[in-house]
Amino acid sequence: MSAAGRAVVVVPGRLASDRLPRKLLLAESGRPLYAHVLERCRGARRADAVIAAVDGDELAAAAAGTGAQVVRTPPDLASGTDRVWAAVRDDPTVRLVVDVQGDEPEIEPEAVDAVFAALEDGAAAVTLAAPLPPERAGDPDCVKVVCDLAGRALYFSRAAVPHPRRPGGVAPRLHVGVYGFQREVLERFASWPPTPLERTEGLEQLRLLEHGVALTVLDWPRAFPGIDTRRDYDAFLERVGRAAPAPPPPPSP
Repeated sequence: MSAAGRAVVVVPGRLASDRLPRKLLLAESGRPLYAHVLERCRGARRADAVIAAVDGDELAAAAAGTGAQVVRTPPDLASGTDRVWAAVRDDPTVRLVVDVQGDEPEIEPEAVDAVFAALEDGAAAVTLAAPLPPERAGDPDCVKVVCDLAGRALYFSRAAVPHPRRPGGVAPRLHVGVYGFQREVLERFASWPPTPLERTEGLEQLRLLEHGVALTVLDWPRAFPGIDTRRDYDAFLERVGRAAPAPPPPPSP
């Protein structure tokens, strides 16, 4: 437990998915996709607990055996962040929260620990950025982040920002959707309705910026391939091997 209270990872799980229905239950690797994510998060040394915030029995069953705490959350919540807040709202001992999406089976535990470390140092909210291949600068599925000189987010966009008017300037950075919050910041975030830029870009992290909350952006050397399509999942299977063995238990504290 940190000096600020308990530090937890919350992995929101929602069964509905537009592009790949019921993707969190895909289990051709030998166990559900959602279980992969929870197991990876369990490797974070700074986390006191990993919480599976699920919207139904099937995902609760997928989380069983991973060592994660299972918390049932209402199925009709508006966003993953709302599900994260619902999972910790009634536990006042939780002070630091890292939100890892349920479709990130290759999340690196060291990245989660880096986010916790920044929160422990006093950051209000934290996220990650990685190098963006130049050929994907115009891809709206790749969210770009622009930062100030202190490493705080100025803007997130699906567009190619910053615009390279002159050579040798700032290269675009890929936003990696892992978030860390101080408890009070997460509570405020969940209480605010969607904001104008958030609705325009379809990016809920803009809600923090539109309310003037400093969002620290940590550089990470690589992104973690998320699973949005069947092609993504097939590539994941190729990387890990089908019927991959369960990972060893996390190290003792």
